[in-house]
Amino acid sequence: MLKVSKALLTFALILACVATVDAAEKGAKKKKGNKKQQVVRIQALNLPDSIELSAEQKEKVAALKKEYTPQFVALQKKNREILTPDQLKARREAMKAAKDAGKKGKELRESVDEAVKLSDEQQKQMKEVTAATRKLNGEVRGKLESVLTSEQLAKIKKPGKAGKKKKKNS
Repeated sequence: MLKVSKALLTFALILACVATVDAAEKGAKKKKGNKKQQVVRIQALNLPDSIELSAEQKEKVAALKKEYTPQFVALQKKNREILTPDQLKARREAMKAAKDAGKKGKELRESVDEAVKLSDEQQKQMKEVTAATRKLNGEVRGKLESVLTSEQLAKIKKPGKAGKKKKKNS
């Protein structure tokens, strides 16, 4: 009876070790996979849900994404390379705090900029990358407008117009 108990206990320990190692390997694979996945959102191609595309339009929009994604990835990479690791961390934390505080738009950007504390050279580089990104978004938007119908275009907010309200004179 004692031999059977020892054998069962040994078997249970081996099984527990194998399960632990297997779980650790699966966790490591998940972490590696997540880092490699990079989500690039092309602002000009973010269409509202109210716009329904035909099959032909979907193909053309997919082709635009395929054509322009590498350029946007390069700009994103260049943008991240401007900041030091400490600045990247400060930006993430400031962004989270500002969003949690309900800040949006210009107020959110100002909070983040204040936390990051860019040097003059970094500010210059950021402006260059931002200008290149805006130019590329404009190019994509121009091509997108040739794909959409006038009714679909009417449903899209014009860039720079969203969120602006007329000020009342007191």
